[in-house]
Amino acid sequence: MARRMDHTITFDAPVEKMYQDLTSRDYWQTLIEVYQQFTPSAITSFTSSENGTDIVFVQELPWSELPSIARAVIPSDMVITRKQHFDPYDHANNCAEGTYSAAIPKGPGRFGGRYFLTETDTGSQLRLASECKVWIPLVGGALEDLILHHIRYLFDGEEAFAADWIAKHH
Repeated sequence: MARRMDHTITFDAPVEKMYQDLTSRDYWQTLIEVYQQFTPSAITSFTSSENGTDIVFVQELPWSELPSIARAVIPSDMVITRKQHFDPYDHANNCAEGTYSAAIPKGPGRFGGRYFLTETDTGSQLRLASECKVWIPLVGGALEDLILHHIRYLFDGEEAFAADWIAKHH
């Protein structure tokens, strides 16, 4: 059975302005530059059209830094491909939705979810509804819990990045 997690990130910026940030190449390039301080990372694709915005980037985690339970099933450095999609902004409802996923080549599972960007009294919030599934008997559930634990820290880090971005750009 897949594990699920809801996580909410709050922003001190209006929802439409936050949407503009989250769908700008400059925002993602700056985030990647932060990630590059810790691990090799790069944007591999960025497109924006009337159908929305798509961002694809890779992050490489050295095998030696993986938890022992992960090293048991991943034989080398872990290259993660992250995909983000933001649907067009919904002006009538002052919100936006989208999807995200992360994949490892030949990885024994899946991770992904949906975005819900909405207005709040003090700015906006991004609710992330995530799902993780690992298809390895006996240790799959433990790996799912481990992944979601680390994803929560990743989302918290991206919230801190967004707060800094807002302070510098709004």
